[in-house]
Amino acid sequence: QLVVSGEVDGYITFEVRGIGGFGYDPIFFSPELGKTFGEASAEEKNLISHRRRAIDAFLAQFDAWWVA
Repeated sequence: QLVVSGEVDGYITFEVRGIGGFGYDPIFFSPELGKTFGEASAEEKNLISHRRRAIDAFLAQFDAWWVA
């Protein structure tokens, strides 16, 4: 059984910044990007998203399992 997770660090702002994304994106500030998810392009968000990180973790574990 493979279990993985992904996380993105950031914080909630007191002001709405940007119009992109959906939900909390305009108020979720990513220090890694230096902007809110509402200001970031879809490509920028996808590079650091929790889903991307979970998939990367899965692939690393799967590769290790498959080779073993």
